[in-house]
Amino acid sequence: MKRAITTVLAGAAILIAGAFGAAAAAAAETAVEPDPQIAAMLESVPGGVALDAYHAVWPELDMEMAVAAPRADSYSARSSAIASVGACATGKVCAFSLSGTNGAKLSWGTCNTSFPVGTFTVRSIADARSSGYMQAKYGTTVRATAYAGNWTNVYGTVSRISCVS
Repeated sequence: MKRAITTVLAGAAILIAGAFGAAAAAAAETAVEPDPQIAAMLESVPGGVALDAYHAVWPELDMEMAVAAPRADSYSARSSAIASVGACATGKVCAFSLSGTNGAKLSWGTCNTSFPVGTFTVRSIADARSSGYMQAKYGTTVRATAYAGNWTNVYGTVSRISCVS
């Protein structure tokens, strides 16, 4: 009797492990389709990696892009604003697709350089650092400047974000 129970339990464990392994393999084979804004940026700025449908990173540029996932509540938007300038996390500089630090977001953790924005439409910028400033530019024309700890809306086309310590 003990042998029969042990055999049944061992067989059940093998079946369960096989089921979970097959599900994990199927999930790994399923490619996540990125949000259209993420896909456009990945195409226009080389070196990016989609982390999921709503997040991508460019490791060489220390750049990150996030777009809002469809949600029934706004809890996550409220909690992400802690220790930040608008929706820009402390220590980062950010560009947003909508005014008032709303919409999709590009963010960078390094400074003293200029970052391409590709197809991303910039309508506001935020500098959540303790010093320096950032600028939204089209060529050499400055469209907007945000100083440390502040944000500003942007008017006109932007091709680069410049950051100064």
